[in-house]
Parts: sequence; structure tokens; C-alpha cells
Amino acid sequence: MRYKSCGYIEHGVDFEHRRLTTCCFTCHSGGGHIDIVDNYNGELVDWDKVFEMKRKLREEHKKGNITPQCKGCVFLCEKDWDDEDYIDRLQFNYWIKCNSKCIYCYAENNKTHYEHLIPYNVVPAVKDLIDRGLLRNGGEIAFGGGEPTIYPELDDLINLFTQNGITNMRIHSSGIKYSQAIEDSIKAGALNVVISIDSSSPETYKRIKRVDCYDKVVENMKKYAKANTEGYGLMTSKYIIIPHINDNIQEIENWIQQTRSFGSRWLALDIEDVWYKMNRNHIPDFYLDLINYVISRAKDLDMKIELYDRAKGLKEGLNVV
Repeated sequence: MRYKSCGYIEHGVDFEHRRLTTCCFTCHSGGGHIDIVDNYNGELVDWDKVFEMKRKLREEHKKGNITPQCKGCVFLCEKDWDDEDYIDRLQFNYWIKCNSKCIYCYAENNKTHYEHLIPYNVVPAVKDLIDRGLLRNGGEIAFGGGEPTIYPELDDLINLFTQNGITNMRIHSSGIKYSQAIEDSIKAGALNVVISIDSSSPETYKRIKRVDCYDKVVENMKKYAKANTEGYGLMTSKYIIIPHINDNIQEIENWIQQTRSFGSRWLALDIEDVWYKMNRNHIPDFYLDLINYVISRAKDLDMKIELYDRAKGLKEGLNVV
């Protein structure tokens, strides 16, 4: 049946700290985070209850009743959705620790709280999902955080997915710590590592990240880019536009050229979260001009550009409450 929904409502689960939700996207007017399980700490998941909840959401969307938390989301689209019970989108955001100190990070703005959060081991729940035949390829397995390369179980998860034919993993990383498992999965065409360098110079990088690791990140990006395949496996350079810090054409152009010099054709673009939410009703046209500039330059240089949800929302005129 044709109706408005998204892949995360239909077949997604996001592992957050102490809860499971449908997804991690929060920049739209509805605010996101539909809770599936409260007080979660790594236990095996009652997947029957998960699918029961998803069926209820699905039936409401078939009636045209968009879930309040989903209103304004760029991922909503009208199409023929299936009615099957399975998962093909997993997001992992339960790990808060990081090796960077980005000025835009929600955890850095509340360190006292987040430093005391203890992560759980997600491997048993994921293995149970796979053993039950409920995980399908074709969506996306995305690691956020925190910094995934310092998850104790990251390699185990990558290997678990790879061994079971999952070839659509995405890891968002600071790029500070090199991972052989990531490089191997890039070579296998199974993984896209997205590194938010957000700059094209050590000075801008240090101002944003508040760590002196620019050269190390550049070297690791070059290694990952060298492992790129023509399929899914690749290294993407991400740029988060931060007003009054890196929101200028010269830095952005240098970042594009920098990515080419690494041997990668893949770019990703977004806008800083807190500023976006505070200004969503009156974002200056200048920021749309920056987005259009990157899109145009990517086309000129035969590069690929992916707009993340805030940049995509601005581009599509969905930045109003």
C-alpha cells in the first residue's frame, strides 16, 4: 500500500544509552526519538514487541496520521511499503566516549553527565537478531557515538555483520584512531567510513576539535581512501558547517580539493546541530548558498555529495517548525 513513512519507522532500530528508539534523527520539528524500549541495558530484545509497535505505527501512517515525533523529517516519503516484520537498519549510539572534543558535540556540552554513563555490550542482542533470521541486508548499519573505533566490541560487530552477508555498514569516526577492521571492510566493499574533518587546515581543525590531531587524521583518511572500491566500500570526507568558524568558501573549497588529494570522490555535508535548531526559522540564505556551492563543485569535479539531514532539510525547504 502506498503511504508516507520511512525505512526507520518500518524496519529500523537505534541503540541509544538506556533505551531503544526507531532512529537517531532529531533536527526536524517533531524532534524524533520514538521510544521502543525504555530502561534498556544490553538485554536480549523482545522482537515480537518491537514489531507489534511498528505495526501500530504503520497502521496510523496508512491512515495519514504522521507520528508527532516524525513531523517535518526529511526521511518521510510516500511509496509502496511492505508489511513484513524484519530489521534492515540498525544504528548504534549507545557509546558516548570519544577521542576528540568537538565544540559542537552534545556530550562535550554536558561532560559531568556523560562521563558517568556506562555503555552496555550490544553483541548478544545483535547476534540474537541475526540467529532469528530477522536482520536483512539492503538498509544500513550505522555506528555513531561517541567514537566507534574505541568501542571494545567494534571489531566483533563488524565481523559478525560481514560473516552474515551484511554489506551496508557505515561508521562515523573522528579518524584519529586507525582501524584495520575498517580498512579490511572497505576493501571488501562492505563499509563506508565517514570522517568529520570539518576543515582543511590544522588551525581550523584544532579550533573545532580542540585536539591536535589533524596530521594523524589526514594520514588515516589517505589510508582508508586508498582502500576504496567501486562498490559500497569507501571513505567519505564530511564537513559540518559551523557558523563563524568554518562557514567560508575558501575553507570549503580547500576541503573539497583536500578530499580529492586523498584519492576520494566522496563528500558529505551538514550544519551544526544546536545552531540549526535555534535558527531553523530564520537561517540566512548564505548557508543555502554554501550548500549549493558544494553541490555545484562536486558536479564540476565528478565527485559525489551526500547531504545529511540538517543540510538536506535546508536544501529542501524543511527548516521551519
